[in-house]
Amino acid sequence: MPRKNKKYEEEEEEIGEIPGEIVLKDGYTEGLSALLRIDEAVNVEQDHNANIKAIGFNGKLNVENPSSVDRLWDINIILTDIEGVNLESNEIKIQELGITDEDNVESRDFQITGEAQNLLFVKEYINTMPDANNILNLKDIESDLIKLKDEAIGVEAEAIEEEEEEEKIEEDEESEEEEEIEEEEIEEDEVEEEIEEEEEIDYNSWTVAELKEYCEENDIEIPSGAKKAEIIELINEAEASEEEEEYDVAEEYGLESFGISINKVNTVYFAIGMYSLFEREISDIVVTKNISEKFENVKIIDVSIGNAELEGNQIKWTITELDPEVTALIKFTADILVNTKDSVKTGTIEVSYKGTSSFTGGLEIENFDGLTNNKHYIDIIERDEEPGVWDCRLVFENPSEFKIDLFKIDIHTSDEPDTNFIDLGEVSPKLPAGAQWNSDLWQYYSDDYPTFQKEIYFRVFSEIEADVNGTIAIEDVDLVLASITGEVIIEEPEVKIPTEEEGVILLPSYKESDIPTTLKYVNDGSAPINEVKITQKRFDDKFRPPEPDEVEVLKDGKPIDVDPENILIDDNSVQVILPDLKDSPIGMLEPDSVIEVKYPIHADNPPQDAEFVTDVIYNGNTYPLGQELEYIPEPEEIPIIKVVHVRRKFRLGKKITPIGALGSYQIVIEYENLGNMPLKDYTILDKVPDNFEYGEFSLEPEITDEKGSDTLKWSIEELEEGNKIEISYEINGSGEYRPSDAQLLH
Repeated sequence: MPRKNKKYEEEEEEIGEIPGEIVLKDGYTEGLSALLRIDEAVNVEQDHNANIKAIGFNGKLNVENPSSVDRLWDINIILTDIEGVNLESNEIKIQELGITDEDNVESRDFQITGEAQNLLFVKEYINTMPDANNILNLKDIESDLIKLKDEAIGVEAEAIEEEEEEEKIEEDEESEEEEEIEEEEIEEDEVEEEIEEEEEIDYNSWTVAELKEYCEENDIEIPSGAKKAEIIELINEAEASEEEEEYDVAEEYGLESFGISINKVNTVYFAIGMYSLFEREISDIVVTKNISEKFENVKIIDVSIGNAELEGNQIKWTITELDPEVTALIKFTADILVNTKDSVKTGTIEVSYKGTSSFTGGLEIENFDGLTNNKHYIDIIERDEEPGVWDCRLVFENPSEFKIDLFKIDIHTSDEPDTNFIDLGEVSPKLPAGAQWNSDLWQYYSDDYPTFQKEIYFRVFSEIEADVNGTIAIEDVDLVLASITGEVIIEEPEVKIPTEEEGVILLPSYKESDIPTTLKYVNDGSAPINEVKITQKRFDDKFRPPEPDEVEVLKDGKPIDVDPENILIDDNSVQVILPDLKDSPIGMLEPDSVIEVKYPIHADNPPQDAEFVTDVIYNGNTYPLGQELEYIPEPEEIPIIKVVHVRRKFRLGKKITPIGALGSYQIVIEYENLGNMPLKDYTILDKVPDNFEYGEFSLEPEITDEKGSDTLKWSIEELEEGNKIEISYEINGSGEYRPSDAQLLH
């Protein structure tokens, strides 16, 4: 009695009863499938931000006969989703495939048309901030990778030269053979560790005493008399709050920061995140991070999947298998000490992987028809006790190595073509290699030998396989020196009071003065500055800050417009903020660029011995956001304003001395500074009556002709303390004159 295999009994329960009976050969339930293989080589070049720069692609579609015994013929294949490739038609017809290497494969080369999208997102994150380990967390990196996926822009794929591809495949095969066994063993251990780590704590199983002790150790306050359920709720709230605070760090500062400091050891945190969009898992993943020799003390601190090892100046991260839409993450640190302003390369990344789903994202089999060796016959047996009644059965044998789908049978007589004795229904028999299918019996009534016409439709099972060999080359970035410096320039007032004290400006007491001030902000690093903040403090009622409209801001010597809301002035301080320069018309402050803030300090009748000692703070930040930069000039670098009690003292005299003949005189005007401060912009006036002629000036005057006399005017710009100026000229009287008329100094 033929027997059914248990596997087929289970299939009947799942999909319904299979008509007839399948008889297996030696219990064998398998069979070969005609193979539609897609071989793809993909080389992706991308920048640090996961933007694709270039994609190299070669595709080959093979229809293969995997049997070395049975040929395939009358093959007709209909493909779906060929719009993204340059295949001429979605239908492939092949007359026959043989069983030798020379005739068992038919191939078609293809390329991606239009823009190609990357299906494996790999992004490196670099952060130089103190809290970088919390910032570079799996949750935020996964969110960023998904965002990059949504914003990704494709590029036109280019063909890869065959020689390059063959070399790459050989390299991959050698690497894979060396690492495969080790990866499988490590991966199994890591899965067990991850399951243990992800198990949640069941606080309900704890006693009240244990819960209270836990709260005390973790600074969780619990009210007196709290019940067990209340304590558990407080613990859950505290843990949720702690997790939220950890992730808020990344939201506030961003995931990356590239600024480092000069002449100190900088610990740089690196993370590499990977997210797959392939339809099926990818395997044999090798991520190689090349590390510059300028880095020291490299430490791997976390690997979410796979295994990572430091080999010389490289980190090798290997993953046996990565499922679709799963994020893999590695984190490591490295120290660097720089003593120049030159930027430092962080090192490139190389990724290789294998995939079993097409990089094109489509190319599936909609329909496959193909035939191979088969045998069928009808058993027609007349009943012993009922002559003319025939029991009939169709027998279909599969002598091939293939698995066969027997999907349609039509058995009828010539005079009744519309009467089909076999109805397969919705479930067609699937015959493994060597199996036989016996239909259900049907009765036929005839005194003559029955004759039947038959149409039997079957097809060889088919499979589609994709073999993708992919590489990704990722550019590195520059770690840049983030540094600012500044200068405070306080100019002397119009009335200059000399002093031998360095860094001191003297101001006269009880006098209103405007003191021109310039705060100079310099980017002396190699990182562009995205935010500038300049603050001056310690104004008071004697030395008042400027009005907002008196503040002028210049970038590299050219005035710039600043939002009035970013000029903050109160009784004690002045602050100018230039935020988010990257997205403003001003633009970021590039290396060696300068921001100047100019305004007057108003001295409001300061008393004797008053002083103005100010504090100036320069702050800034880079893009991406990093640690806030701060530069505070040393006290000796900022001029001090001192108020001294000085008064202007001078002597102005005139003498007349007869010279030569009668009527000739020499006039001498003396202007002497008797005080302790310079005298500026003083005007000396003298008048000469009309009955005198004058000339021979030691200092030429400005002369104004007036009725009855001429006015002589000398403008003295500055006379230092203790100095004296003498101005002489000659006069000659004529007619009726009195020498005393020329003696008066006006």
